[in-house]
Amino acid sequence: MIITIDGPAGAGKSTVARRIAKELSLPYLNSGALYRAITWRVLAEGGRFEDRELVRRIIDDLDIRFVENERGSRVILSGVDVTRELQEPRVASQVHRIASVPEYREMLIDVQRAFAREEGCVTDGRDMGSVIFPHADIKVYLDASPEERARRRFLELDAGGGAGTYDGVLADIRARDERDRCREVAPLCVPPGAVVIESDGLSIDEVVARILALVSKSEKA
Repeated sequence: MIITIDGPAGAGKSTVARRIAKELSLPYLNSGALYRAITWRVLAEGGRFEDRELVRRIIDDLDIRFVENERGSRVILSGVDVTRELQEPRVASQVHRIASVPEYREMLIDVQRAFAREEGCVTDGRDMGSVIFPHADIKVYLDASPEERARRRFLELDAGGGAGTYDGVLADIRARDERDRCREVAPLCVPPGAVVIESDGLSIDEVVARILALVSKSEKA
């Protein structure tokens, strides 16, 4: 079974996808971490994002796993836990140098599809149901208002001791939405056949329950 969860930044896609994967004993594919891992590797090697041969080699050699343990969701790259490194500001600020290049996104389509070939998967992102897995068994578009998404993100940052204001986070969310929806390559959209879940006022448990109900209904059909 393949379940895709698309939606804008801050909608809670990753948290929900990990919960669904655990509930159904399916692998979890974090598409965003793939792009961050490649970005981090380019930076670590002191390379240039315009160097097509370098990026192609990094993608061809990509050995990435997603592991759930007592420390939460971890990203293992070539046997090394790089979860913390992938959250560094220098990676976050440069990941668009990979994600916005059509050639690089094309290279990663087969990588992501191969991940789900044996057992299926639960995955989240911007184009999972529209481009990567257009024939997924269950497609969900998880949404929330910009204000709600900014509130959630601000609380996360505040709890982690991060700097910033709610207004600043809201401005970043709105700017990210504009970039994601207007980009030429795989723009953010509601995938054909997706069930839209507006999560304003819903808890994580409630969102998870709704998706599991979709799975149960699909299995009985």
